[in-house]
Amino acid sequence: MVATDRVYQLIAEHTTDLVCIHDLENTIRFATPSSKSILGFSSDDIIGRRLTDFLAPEFVSEMDFSTLTRFFDHPGSRIRYQVRHGNSNRLRWLESTFSRIEEGNKKYSLLSSTRDITESVHLTDDLMNALSTEQQLSRFKSNLYSVASHEFKTPLAVIQANIEMLKIKKSPKVIDMGLESMEEEIDRLNSMIADMLQLKKLTMGKTTLKLEDLSLMAIMEDVVKNDCTKAFPKINTTLSIAKGEECTVRGDYSLVRYIFSNLMVNACKFSKDNTRVKVSIAFEDNFAKIRIEDQGIGIPKEDQASIFTSFYRATNVSNIQGTGVGLSIVKEFVDLHKGKISFESSPGKGSTFFIELPYTLDI
Repeated sequence: MVATDRVYQLIAEHTTDLVCIHDLENTIRFATPSSKSILGFSSDDIIGRRLTDFLAPEFVSEMDFSTLTRFFDHPGSRIRYQVRHGNSNRLRWLESTFSRIEEGNKKYSLLSSTRDITESVHLTDDLMNALSTEQQLSRFKSNLYSVASHEFKTPLAVIQANIEMLKIKKSPKVIDMGLESMEEEIDRLNSMIADMLQLKKLTMGKTTLKLEDLSLMAIMEDVVKNDCTKAFPKINTTLSIAKGEECTVRGDYSLVRYIFSNLMVNACKFSKDNTRVKVSIAFEDNFAKIRIEDQGIGIPKEDQASIFTSFYRATNVSNIQGTGVGLSIVKEFVDLHKGKISFESSPGKGSTFFIELPYTLDI
Protein backbone atom coordinates (compact mmCIF):
# COMPACT_ATOMS: atom_id res chain seq x y z
CA MET A 1 0.00 0.00 0.00
CA VAL A 2 1.06 3.55 -0.60
CA ALA A 3 2.05 5.38 2.57
CA THR A 4 -0.63 7.68 4.00
CA ASP A 5 1.57 10.79 3.70
CA ARG A 6 2.22 9.96 0.05
CA VAL A 7 -1.55 9.63 -0.60
CA TYR A 8 -2.16 13.04 0.94
CA GLN A 9 0.62 14.51 -1.18
CA LEU A 10 -0.81 13.04 -4.39
CA ILE A 11 -4.26 14.40 -3.57
CA ALA A 12 -2.88 17.83 -2.76
CA GLU A 13 -0.85 17.98 -5.98
CA HIS A 14 -3.65 16.86 -8.29
CA THR A 15 -6.85 18.31 -6.85
CA THR A 16 -8.37 21.01 -9.04
CA ASP A 17 -9.96 22.78 -6.05
CA LEU A 18 -7.87 25.02 -3.87
CA VAL A 19 -7.65 23.43 -0.42
CA CYS A 20 -6.29 25.56 2.41
CA ILE A 21 -5.70 25.06 6.12
CA HIS A 22 -6.18 28.17 8.26
CA ASP A 23 -4.96 28.94 11.74
CA LEU A 24 -6.97 30.51 14.58
CA GLU A 25 -6.56 33.95 12.96
CA ASN A 26 -7.89 32.61 9.64
CA THR A 27 -4.43 32.99 8.10
CA ILE A 28 -3.55 30.44 5.42
CA ARG A 29 -0.88 28.00 6.66
CA PHE A 30 -1.14 25.41 3.92
CA ALA A 31 -2.39 25.64 0.32
CA THR A 32 -2.49 23.17 -2.55
CA PRO A 33 -0.67 23.99 -5.83
CA SER A 34 -4.03 24.60 -7.51
CA SER A 35 -3.92 28.10 -5.99
CA LYS A 36 -2.09 29.13 -9.16
CA SER A 37 -5.10 28.35 -11.37
CA ILE A 38 -7.73 29.46 -8.83
CA LEU A 39 -6.23 32.70 -7.48
CA GLY A 40 -3.41 33.36 -9.93
CA PHE A 41 -0.75 33.03 -7.20
CA SER A 42 1.45 30.12 -6.20
CA SER A 43 0.78 28.34 -2.93
CA ASP A 44 3.94 29.91 -1.45
CA ASP A 45 2.63 33.38 -2.32
CA ILE A 46 -0.63 32.97 -0.43
CA ILE A 47 0.81 31.43 2.75
CA GLY A 48 0.45 33.96 5.56
CA ARG A 49 -2.47 35.73 3.85
CA ARG A 50 -6.26 35.39 4.10
CA LEU A 51 -8.75 34.63 1.37
CA THR A 52 -10.36 38.01 1.98
CA ASP A 53 -7.10 39.65 0.88
CA PHE A 54 -7.88 38.60 -2.69
CA LEU A 55 -11.40 40.04 -2.92
CA ALA A 56 -11.96 42.29 -5.93
CA PRO A 57 -12.45 45.94 -4.94
CA GLU A 58 -15.55 46.08 -7.14
CA PHE A 59 -17.09 43.26 -5.13
CA VAL A 60 -16.13 44.72 -1.76
CA SER A 61 -17.60 48.13 -2.67
CA GLU A 62 -21.02 46.53 -3.09
CA MET A 63 -20.92 44.63 0.20
CA ASP A 64 -20.73 45.34 3.90
CA PHE A 65 -17.14 44.18 4.39
CA SER A 66 -17.39 43.57 8.13
CA THR A 67 -20.41 41.32 7.59
CA LEU A 68 -18.83 39.66 4.57
CA THR A 69 -15.63 38.64 6.36
CA ARG A 70 -17.54 36.75 9.02
CA PHE A 71 -18.50 34.16 6.42
CA PHE A 72 -14.81 33.41 5.83
CA ASP A 73 -14.22 32.09 9.33
CA HIS A 74 -17.52 30.42 10.04
CA PRO A 75 -17.53 26.59 9.90
CA GLY A 76 -20.19 25.14 7.62
CA SER A 77 -20.63 28.32 5.59
CA ARG A 78 -20.54 28.54 1.80
CA ILE A 79 -19.84 31.85 0.09
CA ARG A 80 -19.53 33.11 -3.46
CA TYR A 81 -17.33 36.08 -4.19
CA GLN A 82 -15.24 37.82 -6.85
CA VAL A 83 -11.48 38.11 -7.02
CA ARG A 84 -8.97 39.58 -9.42
CA HIS A 85 -6.99 36.73 -10.90
CA GLY A 86 -3.33 37.24 -9.94
CA ASN A 87 -2.04 40.64 -10.97
CA SER A 88 -4.34 40.85 -13.98
CA ASN A 89 -7.63 42.72 -14.34
CA ARG A 90 -9.57 39.53 -15.00
CA LEU A 91 -12.43 39.06 -12.56
CA ARG A 92 -13.24 35.51 -11.45
CA TRP A 93 -16.09 34.13 -9.39
CA LEU A 94 -15.07 31.70 -6.62
CA GLU A 95 -17.03 29.58 -4.17
CA SER A 96 -15.53 28.52 -0.84
CA THR A 97 -16.80 26.14 1.82
CA PHE A 98 -15.38 25.97 5.35
CA SER A 99 -15.23 23.17 7.89
CA ARG A 100 -13.74 23.06 11.38
CA ILE A 101 -10.55 21.12 12.08
CA GLU A 102 -10.43 19.34 15.43
CA GLU A 103 -6.78 19.22 16.52
CA GLY A 104 -5.56 18.47 20.00
CA ASN A 105 -3.08 21.34 20.04
CA LYS A 106 -5.69 23.80 18.62
CA LYS A 107 -3.06 25.07 16.21
CA TYR A 108 -5.39 24.98 13.22
CA SER A 109 -8.95 26.15 13.03
CA LEU A 110 -10.48 25.75 9.53
CA LEU A 111 -10.12 23.87 6.28
CA SER A 112 -11.39 25.63 3.19
CA SER A 113 -12.13 24.26 -0.26
CA THR A 114 -12.39 26.77 -3.09
CA ARG A 115 -13.37 26.32 -6.71
CA ASP A 116 -13.67 28.59 -9.73
CA ILE A 117 -17.34 28.95 -10.72
CA THR A 118 -16.95 31.76 -13.25
CA GLU A 119 -18.16 29.71 -16.19
CA SER A 120 -21.19 28.38 -14.35
CA VAL A 121 -22.13 31.92 -13.24
CA HIS A 122 -21.88 33.11 -16.84
CA LEU A 123 -23.83 30.08 -17.97
CA THR A 124 -26.55 30.94 -15.47
CA ASP A 125 -26.64 34.50 -16.82
CA ASP A 126 -26.85 33.16 -20.37
CA LEU A 127 -29.65 30.81 -19.41
CA MET A 128 -31.56 33.60 -17.70
CA ASN A 129 -31.13 35.83 -20.74
CA ALA A 130 -32.23 32.99 -23.00
CA LEU A 131 -35.24 32.36 -20.78
CA SER A 132 -36.15 36.04 -20.83
CA THR A 133 -35.85 36.09 -24.62
CA GLU A 134 -37.97 32.97 -24.90
CA GLN A 135 -40.63 34.49 -22.65
CA GLN A 136 -40.65 37.66 -24.75
CA LEU A 137 -40.95 35.55 -27.92
CA SER A 138 -43.82 33.60 -26.36
CA ARG A 139 -45.66 36.83 -25.52
CA PHE A 140 -44.91 38.13 -29.02
CA LYS A 141 -46.42 35.00 -30.60
CA SER A 142 -49.43 35.15 -28.31
CA ASN A 143 -50.08 38.78 -29.24
CA LEU A 144 -49.58 37.99 -32.92
CA TYR A 145 -52.08 35.13 -32.82
CA SER A 146 -54.56 37.39 -31.03
CA VAL A 147 -54.23 40.04 -33.73
CA ALA A 148 -54.47 37.50 -36.55
CA SER A 149 -57.56 35.86 -35.07
CA HIS A 150 -59.41 39.09 -34.30
CA GLU A 151 -58.21 42.09 -36.28
CA PHE A 152 -58.03 40.20 -39.59
CA LYS A 153 -61.06 38.06 -38.95
CA THR A 154 -63.40 40.98 -38.26
CA PRO A 155 -63.14 42.80 -41.63
CA LEU A 156 -63.33 39.49 -43.47
CA ALA A 157 -66.54 38.68 -41.58
CA VAL A 158 -67.99 42.08 -42.53
CA ILE A 159 -67.09 41.54 -46.19
CA GLN A 160 -68.62 38.06 -46.13
CA ALA A 161 -71.81 39.39 -44.53
CA ASN A 162 -72.15 42.05 -47.21
CA ILE A 163 -71.65 39.51 -49.97
CA GLU A 164 -74.41 37.34 -48.51
CA MET A 165 -76.68 40.38 -48.25
CA LEU A 166 -76.03 41.36 -51.87
CA LYS A 167 -76.96 37.88 -52.97
CA ILE A 168 -80.42 38.39 -51.47
CA LYS A 169 -81.09 42.10 -52.03
CA LYS A 170 -79.83 43.84 -55.13
CA SER A 171 -81.44 47.24 -54.91
CA PRO A 172 -79.19 50.21 -55.84
CA LYS A 173 -79.24 51.50 -52.24
CA VAL A 174 -78.21 48.11 -50.77
CA ILE A 175 -75.53 47.66 -53.42
CA ASP A 176 -74.06 51.12 -52.70
CA MET A 177 -74.08 50.51 -48.94
CA GLY A 178 -72.58 47.06 -49.31
CA LEU A 179 -69.83 48.20 -51.66
CA GLU A 180 -68.96 51.16 -49.43
CA SER A 181 -68.76 48.90 -46.38
CA MET A 182 -66.56 46.38 -48.19
CA GLU A 183 -64.28 49.10 -49.51
CA GLU A 184 -63.75 50.40 -45.96
CA GLU A 185 -62.91 46.92 -44.69
CA ILE A 186 -60.56 46.26 -47.61
CA ASP A 187 -58.79 49.56 -46.89
CA ARG A 188 -58.50 48.46 -43.27
CA LEU A 189 -57.03 45.10 -44.29
CA ASN A 190 -54.59 46.76 -46.69
CA SER A 191 -53.47 49.13 -43.94
CA MET A 192 -52.84 46.26 -41.52
CA ILE A 193 -50.99 44.22 -44.14
CA ALA A 194 -48.87 47.28 -45.01
CA ASP A 195 -47.95 47.62 -41.33
CA MET A 196 -47.01 43.94 -41.17
CA LEU A 197 -44.81 44.26 -44.25
CA GLN A 198 -43.21 47.41 -42.86
CA LEU A 199 -42.48 45.59 -39.61
CA LYS A 200 -40.94 42.69 -41.54
CA LYS A 201 -38.65 45.07 -43.44
CA LEU A 202 -37.58 46.67 -40.16
CA THR A 203 -36.82 43.36 -38.44
CA MET A 204 -34.81 42.22 -41.47
CA GLY A 205 -32.87 45.49 -41.58
CA LYS A 206 -34.11 46.29 -45.09
CA THR A 207 -35.53 49.74 -44.36
CA THR A 208 -33.40 52.41 -46.01
CA LEU A 209 -33.79 56.18 -45.85
CA LYS A 210 -34.40 58.28 -48.95
CA LEU A 211 -33.34 61.66 -47.64
CA GLU A 212 -34.70 64.99 -48.80
CA ASP A 213 -35.53 68.37 -47.27
CA LEU A 214 -38.95 68.16 -45.61
CA SER A 215 -41.50 70.71 -44.49
CA LEU A 216 -42.96 69.16 -41.36
CA MET A 217 -45.84 71.63 -41.32
CA ALA A 218 -46.83 70.63 -44.85
CA ILE A 219 -46.68 66.93 -43.98
CA MET A 220 -48.72 67.43 -40.82
CA GLU A 221 -51.31 69.55 -42.67
CA ASP A 222 -51.67 66.75 -45.21
CA VAL A 223 -52.11 64.16 -42.43
CA VAL A 224 -54.72 66.28 -40.64
CA LYS A 225 -56.66 66.87 -43.86
CA ASN A 226 -56.56 63.39 -45.40
CA ASP A 227 -56.10 61.02 -42.45
CA CYS A 228 -57.91 62.74 -39.59
CA THR A 229 -60.58 65.20 -40.69
CA LYS A 230 -62.20 62.80 -43.13
CA ALA A 231 -62.14 59.77 -40.84
CA PHE A 232 -62.87 61.65 -37.59
CA PRO A 233 -64.99 64.68 -38.51
CA LYS A 234 -66.16 65.16 -34.90
CA ILE A 235 -62.61 65.57 -33.52
CA ASN A 236 -61.38 69.16 -33.40
CA THR A 237 -57.76 69.21 -34.59
CA THR A 238 -55.55 72.31 -34.25
CA LEU A 239 -52.07 72.77 -35.67
CA SER A 240 -49.62 75.54 -34.82
CA ILE A 241 -45.96 76.52 -34.69
CA ALA A 242 -45.11 76.91 -31.03
CA LYS A 243 -41.67 78.47 -31.32
CA GLY A 244 -39.17 79.61 -33.92
CA GLU A 245 -39.49 79.91 -37.69
CA GLU A 246 -40.10 76.77 -39.69
CA CYS A 247 -36.94 75.04 -40.83
CA THR A 248 -36.67 72.18 -43.28
CA VAL A 249 -35.72 68.85 -41.79
CA ARG A 250 -33.58 66.27 -43.53
CA GLY A 251 -35.48 63.00 -43.60
CA ASP A 252 -37.44 60.33 -45.46
CA TYR A 253 -40.85 61.67 -46.50
CA SER A 254 -42.76 58.38 -46.34
CA LEU A 255 -41.32 57.43 -42.94
CA VAL A 256 -41.92 60.85 -41.37
CA ARG A 257 -45.46 60.92 -42.75
CA TYR A 258 -46.05 57.46 -41.25
CA ILE A 259 -44.88 58.74 -37.84
CA PHE A 260 -47.24 61.71 -37.96
CA SER A 261 -50.16 59.75 -39.41
CA ASN A 262 -49.98 56.92 -36.87
CA LEU A 263 -49.75 59.23 -33.87
CA MET A 264 -52.49 61.55 -35.16
CA VAL A 265 -54.88 58.74 -36.09
CA ASN A 266 -54.30 57.14 -32.68
CA ALA A 267 -54.99 60.47 -30.96
CA CYS A 268 -58.29 60.79 -32.83
CA LYS A 269 -59.24 57.13 -32.63
CA PHE A 270 -58.87 56.93 -28.86
CA SER A 271 -60.69 60.24 -28.23
CA LYS A 272 -64.39 60.88 -27.77
CA ASP A 273 -66.38 62.99 -30.22
CA ASN A 274 -66.21 66.75 -29.79
CA THR A 275 -62.87 66.65 -28.00
CA ARG A 276 -59.68 68.30 -29.18
CA VAL A 277 -56.34 67.07 -30.54
CA LYS A 278 -53.64 69.76 -30.39
CA VAL A 279 -50.51 69.61 -32.50
CA SER A 280 -47.65 72.04 -32.12
CA ILE A 281 -44.24 72.14 -33.77
CA ALA A 282 -41.33 74.10 -32.33
CA PHE A 283 -38.09 74.80 -34.16
CA GLU A 284 -35.19 75.34 -31.79
CA ASP A 285 -31.67 74.11 -30.93
CA ASN A 286 -31.30 72.37 -34.32
CA PHE A 287 -34.31 70.18 -33.59
CA ALA A 288 -37.91 70.12 -34.69
CA LYS A 289 -39.98 69.31 -31.60
CA ILE A 290 -43.44 67.93 -32.27
CA ARG A 291 -46.09 67.70 -29.55
CA ILE A 292 -49.34 65.78 -30.12
CA GLU A 293 -51.84 66.08 -27.28
CA ASP A 294 -55.25 64.42 -27.04
CA GLN A 295 -58.06 64.18 -24.48
CA GLY A 296 -58.65 60.49 -25.02
CA ILE A 297 -58.74 57.34 -22.90
CA GLY A 298 -55.05 57.50 -21.96
CA ILE A 299 -52.65 54.61 -21.38
CA PRO A 300 -52.78 52.62 -18.11
CA LYS A 301 -49.60 52.87 -16.08
CA GLU A 302 -49.01 49.11 -16.19
CA ASP A 303 -49.04 49.18 -20.01
CA GLN A 304 -46.78 52.17 -20.57
CA ALA A 305 -43.45 50.29 -20.48
CA SER A 306 -44.60 47.98 -23.31
CA ILE A 307 -46.43 50.45 -25.52
CA PHE A 308 -43.69 50.44 -28.21
CA THR A 309 -43.59 46.62 -28.33
CA SER A 310 -44.87 44.94 -31.49
CA PHE A 311 -48.40 43.52 -31.28
CA TYR A 312 -48.89 44.93 -27.79
CA ARG A 313 -52.20 46.67 -27.08
CA ALA A 314 -53.12 48.48 -23.90
CA THR A 315 -55.63 46.78 -21.64
CA ASN A 316 -58.20 49.58 -21.94
CA VAL A 317 -58.58 49.68 -25.74
CA SER A 318 -61.66 47.42 -25.62
CA ASN A 319 -63.01 46.88 -29.17
CA ILE A 320 -61.23 49.83 -30.74
CA GLN A 321 -59.59 48.62 -33.95
CA GLY A 322 -55.82 48.16 -34.09
CA THR A 323 -53.01 45.62 -34.39
CA GLY A 324 -50.57 46.99 -31.82
CA VAL A 325 -47.92 47.27 -34.55
CA GLY A 326 -48.01 50.97 -35.40
CA LEU A 327 -46.23 52.44 -32.38
CA SER A 328 -43.38 49.93 -32.63
CA ILE A 329 -42.85 51.02 -36.24
CA VAL A 330 -43.07 54.69 -35.23
CA LYS A 331 -40.34 54.14 -32.62
CA GLU A 332 -38.09 52.44 -35.19
CA PHE A 333 -38.65 55.20 -37.75
CA VAL A 334 -37.83 57.89 -35.18
CA ASP A 335 -34.67 55.99 -34.25
CA LEU A 336 -33.67 55.73 -37.91
CA HIS A 337 -33.84 59.52 -38.05
CA LYS A 338 -31.68 59.69 -34.90
CA GLY A 339 -34.57 61.35 -33.10
CA LYS A 340 -36.35 60.79 -29.81
CA ILE A 341 -39.90 59.86 -28.86
CA SER A 342 -41.54 59.86 -25.45
CA PHE A 343 -44.98 60.32 -23.97
CA GLU A 344 -46.98 61.25 -20.90
CA SER A 345 -50.36 59.71 -20.23
CA SER A 346 -53.05 59.38 -17.59
CA PRO A 347 -56.02 57.02 -17.94
CA GLY A 348 -59.17 58.98 -18.71
CA LYS A 349 -57.25 62.24 -19.19
CA GLY A 350 -55.47 61.68 -22.47
CA SER A 351 -51.94 61.28 -23.81
CA THR A 352 -49.23 63.59 -25.10
CA PHE A 353 -46.51 62.31 -27.43
CA PHE A 354 -43.25 64.20 -27.90
CA ILE A 355 -41.02 63.72 -30.95
CA GLU A 356 -37.68 65.35 -31.65
CA LEU A 357 -36.14 65.22 -35.13
CA PRO A 358 -32.77 66.79 -35.95
CA TYR A 359 -32.56 69.30 -38.78
CA THR A 360 -29.66 67.43 -40.37
CA LEU A 361 -29.02 63.72 -40.61
CA ASP A 362 -25.74 61.94 -41.35
CA ILE A 363 -26.03 58.23 -42.18
